[in-house]
Amino acid sequence: MKRLIYLTFILAIAISSCKQESNRFKIEGKIRGMEDQYVYLQGPSEEKDFETIDSVKAKDGSFTFTGQINVPAQQYLTFESLNAEITFFNEASNIAINGHVDSLKKTTVKGSKTQETYENYQKRVNQLRDQQRDIYNKYREAQMQQNQDQMKLYENQYRKLDSIRRSYSDKFVEDHPKSVVSAYIANRFAYNYDLEKLKETVSGFDPSIKDSYYVNQLEDRITKLERTQVGKKAPDFTMENTEGEPVSLSDFRGKYVLLDFWAAWCSPCRAENPNVVKAYQKYKDEGFTVFGVSLDRKKEDWLKAIEKDSLTWTHVSDLKGWNNKASNKYGVMSIPQNYLLDEEGTIVAKNLRGEELHQKLEEIL
Repeated sequence: MKRLIYLTFILAIAISSCKQESNRFKIEGKIRGMEDQYVYLQGPSEEKDFETIDSVKAKDGSFTFTGQINVPAQQYLTFESLNAEITFFNEASNIAINGHVDSLKKTTVKGSKTQETYENYQKRVNQLRDQQRDIYNKYREAQMQQNQDQMKLYENQYRKLDSIRRSYSDKFVEDHPKSVVSAYIANRFAYNYDLEKLKETVSGFDPSIKDSYYVNQLEDRITKLERTQVGKKAPDFTMENTEGEPVSLSDFRGKYVLLDFWAAWCSPCRAENPNVVKAYQKYKDEGFTVFGVSLDRKKEDWLKAIEKDSLTWTHVSDLKGWNNKASNKYGVMSIPQNYLLDEEGTIVAKNLRGEELHQKLEEIL
């Protein structure tokens, strides 16, 4: 019996050792023309969205990183005295990175099958983007000539290519369920997915990538979208207003509230503001108000936009941009975005724009 226990113990250690060995990576880099300096390996982890994983001192442009990685992930090489980075998919293999200090964008990455898959995907995306860039330049020329017919033509062509690019990305994700690249792409375009599309996408991934950072991000977004659906109580939060005083969403109970996520730098937000002002002026005496949450970083820009656009309702911000705590709680990945809440704080509608906002307020008020 003792011998059996001993053999089982040894076997467990051997299996653990083999598993650890199979998750090892080795990155050998050579950046020609680079002065001796520290190189940093950075990327997402289970605990953080971005952190420095390791650092080494390069000698004559050469450096080596070794370590363990369970699931492939996109990581970055940054440099002590170079304002540039090299992006690649790291995985459990021997990876060679070669480039020149004067043209880091042309750096090659060999040995990562995940990187190869991503480059194949990106090749087609770049072709479509190049076509869009050409069309945009033609649009600008037509705009300078005030040729409305040509402008409309190029707008339609640009949107068509954008639709093709999205369809291509969706098809790629569907056709590569075992690749982390698919989860990475889905995470990048998650702002285009509704709740059902997100669930369908995540359920289609192979179990081998379920623990990847990108699938975890998608599952987190599903959780956020589920708790901000129509009919759910709006998650409460507290944030400082323009005077530095704390204001909570729950402070507005007893009124219909348009919870409006926006920013001074957001052109579509600024274009929609006159419509929100019109609705506010029309219904503010009938139990309706607006609660603005800004994704700005500079307080001066935020305050100027409030004044210029005549936004006379309550505004809050933590001035952390896309890291705004309230927007993250609601899963906001694009702006403008809004939620209409009833007197009890229940979400009754989402993303009301233009005439839709007025029609909904007319209906309920």
